[in-house]
Amino acid sequence: MAVPANLFRAAILTGYADVADQLGLDARRLLRRFGLHGLNLADANLLIPASSVVELLEHSATAAGAEDFGLRMAAKRSLAHLGPIGLVAREEPTLRHAIKLFERHFRLHSETLVLHLEDHDDVACLGVQLMLSTEGRVRQVTETIIGTVFRTVSALAGKGWAPDAVSFSHPRPRGRTIHDSFFKTRPLFDNAFDGVVIRAVDLNAPLPTADPEMARYIRQYLDGVIAQPIVMIDATVRQLVFTLLPSRRCTCDVLARHLGINRRTLTRRLAARGETVSNIVNDVRVELARRHIKTECRSLTETAQLLGFGSLPTFSRWFQQQFGVSATAWRRSDTRDRVHVTPAWPRMARSR
Repeated sequence: MAVPANLFRAAILTGYADVADQLGLDARRLLRRFGLHGLNLADANLLIPASSVVELLEHSATAAGAEDFGLRMAAKRSLAHLGPIGLVAREEPTLRHAIKLFERHFRLHSETLVLHLEDHDDVACLGVQLMLSTEGRVRQVTETIIGTVFRTVSALAGKGWAPDAVSFSHPRPRGRTIHDSFFKTRPLFDNAFDGVVIRAVDLNAPLPTADPEMARYIRQYLDGVIAQPIVMIDATVRQLVFTLLPSRRCTCDVLARHLGINRRTLTRRLAARGETVSNIVNDVRVELARRHIKTECRSLTETAQLLGFGSLPTFSRWFQQQFGVSATAWRRSDTRDRVHVTPAWPRMARSR
């Protein structure tokens, strides 16, 4: 069963205690303060409240004066921390195949985290989306995950690999951090895209660890472990909608094709859970509108595009129907309703 969007697997806190201790913090006391004491955090599959993790990491970074706290945690990760899926990935023929394996695995098993590989000419964007309904900043969680993604790709591609770019939607850190040395490049900030940009030539190059015969054996062994059926179809469709909306390709047929089923089957499975594609699309648009207009202060034209509308007037009519006021008036209003959703589409910016 997929991990609900208000929970993380305890694996997200791998390395937390070590980094906290190194920076002079009392890890045990902080875990207690944020309600994570008494849990067996050594169990990577234990489900823990996402809000507690977010608050713990943000508070720890502030208390330690370390804006790169989450990145320091990621530095302690290796392919082994991914468990069986990491073992399978090492035997894939190319980096692209390995990433597609991760993409499918997370889509089937997590409502909290979505990976999506999108090709753009000679590069591809490996984007990370957090489906968190939580207030406040999520910088440290985001950097922990992007850092882990980077470390994973590096482990598969080999020591000589470097990304074309690394991108974050949050602002640049104000002090000295390990970002440049960690990523082997200067990351882009305020870039409306959380993820790693990979050259197509690197994606399609053979993995040095690949062994077709071993891959076949491992896949057969692990099929029953990591290839579970999609049991929460509405949550899975919601993930895909977040990814596809900005491309204006978010149709029932496209969604069904991504899921490997036909349109009628998709409609029937959603109906069994009391949902429809149109309802899910509308709910996602509401969440994204709150994020882009109120929190990020994007222009209405850009927001309309990110929500998959073909024109600003169409978006404006939809917004008036949903919120009862114009988008301009709503932005000026004093509301506390802040839903965090990481940006769903990359604004391409290249580091050369």
